[in-house]
Amino acid sequence: MALSVVTGHRWTTLLDELAVLLRESSSDPFAWSRVVVSSAATGRIVGQEVAARLGISAGIAYPTPRALMAELAESAGVARDRSRWLGTPLELATWEAVTALSAAHPVLARAVAPGLPRPGGRRALASRLASLQRWYVDVAPELVAAWLDGGETTLDGAALPEHLAWQPALVRATTDLLEVDPLATLDAIAAAAREDTVPTVILAVDELTAPQLRVIGALAEVGEPVALQPVGSRGEAWATALAASTRTLPDSPAPRPEVSLHDSHGPARQVEVLREELTRAFEADPTLEPRQVAIVCPRPERYAELLDAAFLPTAAGSHPGRELRVQQVGGQVRNPLVATVADLLRLGTLRATASALVELLLAPAIAHRWRLDDRQLLVELVSAAGVHWGLDETHRASFQLPGLTQNTWLRGLDRLLVGLTVSAGHEGDLGISGSDQVASSDLTTVGSLCEILSRLRRHVAETATSETMVGWVRRTRTLLDELVGLPRDDDWQRLHILAVLARFETDHAGSTTLLSRHEFAALLTSGARDTRARVAAGNGSLLVAPLGELSHVGLRLVALLGVTDDVVPGSSAAVPDAVDVGDCAPDPRERRLSQLLDRARTAEKVVIVRQWFSERTNDEVPPPSAITWLLDQLGTAPSPVPHPPTATSEANFRVPEPQETAHPGFDVAALRGALARRSAVRSASDRTHRRRQARRRPLPGPSSQQVSVAQLAGFLRDPAAAFLRSCVGITQYDDPAVTDTMPLLLRGLEGWAVKSALLEALKRDLPVDDVERRLRESETLPPQLIGKAAFDAARGDVEMLWGAARGHWQRDVTDHTVDLTFDLGPLGAVRLVDGVRCRGGQVVALTPSKGDDKLIEPWIGALALTAAGLPTEALLHRFVWSYGADITDQRLVPALTQEAALTQLGHLARAWAVGYHRLLPVPVDAALRFVADATRGRLDQAQWRGVPGFRHQKWKEPGRAWPLFYDQEVRDLFDDELVDTDPDGTGQPHPFGAWAVTLYTPLGGVL
Repeated sequence: MALSVVTGHRWTTLLDELAVLLRESSSDPFAWSRVVVSSAATGRIVGQEVAARLGISAGIAYPTPRALMAELAESAGVARDRSRWLGTPLELATWEAVTALSAAHPVLARAVAPGLPRPGGRRALASRLASLQRWYVDVAPELVAAWLDGGETTLDGAALPEHLAWQPALVRATTDLLEVDPLATLDAIAAAAREDTVPTVILAVDELTAPQLRVIGALAEVGEPVALQPVGSRGEAWATALAASTRTLPDSPAPRPEVSLHDSHGPARQVEVLREELTRAFEADPTLEPRQVAIVCPRPERYAELLDAAFLPTAAGSHPGRELRVQQVGGQVRNPLVATVADLLRLGTLRATASALVELLLAPAIAHRWRLDDRQLLVELVSAAGVHWGLDETHRASFQLPGLTQNTWLRGLDRLLVGLTVSAGHEGDLGISGSDQVASSDLTTVGSLCEILSRLRRHVAETATSETMVGWVRRTRTLLDELVGLPRDDDWQRLHILAVLARFETDHAGSTTLLSRHEFAALLTSGARDTRARVAAGNGSLLVAPLGELSHVGLRLVALLGVTDDVVPGSSAAVPDAVDVGDCAPDPRERRLSQLLDRARTAEKVVIVRQWFSERTNDEVPPPSAITWLLDQLGTAPSPVPHPPTATSEANFRVPEPQETAHPGFDVAALRGALARRSAVRSASDRTHRRRQARRRPLPGPSSQQVSVAQLAGFLRDPAAAFLRSCVGITQYDDPAVTDTMPLLLRGLEGWAVKSALLEALKRDLPVDDVERRLRESETLPPQLIGKAAFDAARGDVEMLWGAARGHWQRDVTDHTVDLTFDLGPLGAVRLVDGVRCRGGQVVALTPSKGDDKLIEPWIGALALTAAGLPTEALLHRFVWSYGADITDQRLVPALTQEAALTQLGHLARAWAVGYHRLLPVPVDAALRFVADATRGRLDQAQWRGVPGFRHQKWKEPGRAWPLFYDQEVRDLFDDELVDTDPDGTGQPHPFGAWAVTLYTPLGGVL
């Protein structure tokens, strides 16, 4: 009994010989035969080819070498030992061995020293060393045997380097702790192979580990296995070394493949070019079928999303290449519950930020169980609760912040509960104010959040200590029962994790190794690897295969994509810390190149898409060296076909001369884009077009309107927002959002709110300490002494402002009623009705804000009184920024004559009447700056350029509405032409200047 080797030049010849062998070995209809193949995809294709030749492929198994080892291990009764060697038990045993040997080996002592750089450092080290031991067994089992027998040398008998001298002891200690001898397991598998009677054929298998070679030899001791190998392949070399006889089939070598070379740009463009060329190939050859085509990509994961998107079926009229059935490159059935459970397990070591925990709560497995199906509501509640990070005070203490409860999840949910159960202002001695954003309709959601938080807090407390693997399995099952729930269609996710936990429990029974929650979460993630999707080869779809898969399978067309120097030939990828084993370890660079050449040689046609141009500059870049090497090995030098940088480039659709070299594109949508680009005339931007349309909207007929001083001031502060509300029905506001950081300073709106509350208390002569208490209860202030310092700083600023304004504010108060009507001709009439309060004969306003627009409302009130016959000044007290600090400032607007006041109010009323039907192009802060410059004769157009925003000295606050009508350029304010409703006689050639001068000239000398 011995191994027989049959070699052939062609894939079809080898398949014919395989069919003959299977026919001869199938005398018993109930007996199984075995064909060992290089991959599951190859096995699928081979099975179909055998069925085509024999009429049926029943009773034939197509295992890979790894699956063959597992099958024989099961027969030998050592499947559990093999599973423990290949799984996580070896990693845990390795760590225990490292710890035990650290006293004798300084190198290992550094590895177990306290304070590892990251939480997963211990597991990563154990995983790396476990992989190293598996590698030794795969490439040099005789070295492992020598070490287990007490040896301390390399494979050739030399002394080990000092920095590697710990490895023999590690292997011995690991096998003792694991109670598994990998060589004894291999002996048992080999013994089972000697008793195996299943007829075996090895077909086109290039790579076998040393244990797999031994098992093939064991099969040959009692049976007559046959190895069918392509001539000149790497598989022929190992098979010939084991063979007792060799025979070559009388077939001729396959002709050299037809190669086309395409020069493209970045990955996205390469995929588009590939789609074009595949479409062209199917159009040129109607007999070509998708199952006869493969896209070979060394790293499919790099191109997964691009390939899936490029070949995703869409509506008719798009690229015909989308009609091709292409295997989804994802290739994995992902279990999202694995990531959810891992996040829950790690929660105690994380900050439990508002954003992260909201996303975790919205994970399907948790959201379904607790009916958290409204993302916006959940975000609104968490934002209103003031949650930033941390489950509770105890969780915060683990981050060296003891005694700090503010803005934790527990404190935030308390605020929601108080808001649901206690009326505002009646919190009593609770020490916390309720949220005013929660309503009775939110009761179910708040209840779910409270119950989830309670269970999470208990889970974090119980998992704070390390535990054995079996203990962690028990904890994880409890976690699943308490927090997770899935619909029936998705319950496979839970069953998958339970199966993984059961395997952990079996493999680690009796283990005393303690694991942290972070380490167990990492082991669960790696142990619950995404299950492979059903093999797509041979199902009528176009296959996407990594390098080495389907190496010798005969295909009519092979497309090479993503062959770059970093993957082919790539690095030598030497195993870290490995002892030199000489020729026992294959060279990965040579293997990759050989796989690339084997794949190209067995195809009739090869389409190569490579990067030749930079995707950013369109300059030429060095071509991949592996492609140059491949072309040399194939003995061909095809003329490269350059492709333009985008799918919509006109060059994709031109037909050059001569016609036979033409490569017109198939992308219908890109063609429309190219034609649109050619015919497009440079025109105004979308925002400019929108703005000009909004300025020419039709006006309604005459109507009577009534307005108050506050309404008129609010309109002038943001005419764009008023236009959107009245004409489009759009009210702009910021969506609620959660924040993960606790404020340490009072800035922006928070600082303004604190100063406004303080100023209101001083105006009403209320205790300032009550303001601080209310702000503490609402958690508006930063925590503890930081908040006290911030409050005192705000209090000092406000008291400084109050000291400057107090004398004006506490003067005698008189209230007046104004009722003025302005006839605006075709626009109708506007009636201004309101009550205006004077203090000492002036309209006085106090604000902690700094903007010039805060002067508008008191100014309009003073104008109304003056127009009614009571000349009145407007006075504003505010802050201004000066040399890095806030200082107080006051602005006094003198009273106009009654006639001038009536005229000015008429302009404001006209702006109101027009602005609610047409866009009034006059942003208030820019208009006030323009008028101030014009009044002082300092108007410089050079200063009215650039991007609007807080850094621009003229237009600092574009707000939310104006960017809908203006591009990011201040000078666009001066681009429009005057229309019939714009003021005339101002001397300004553009509507912005005309309206600014008309509305705000009386303020020009004050600002």
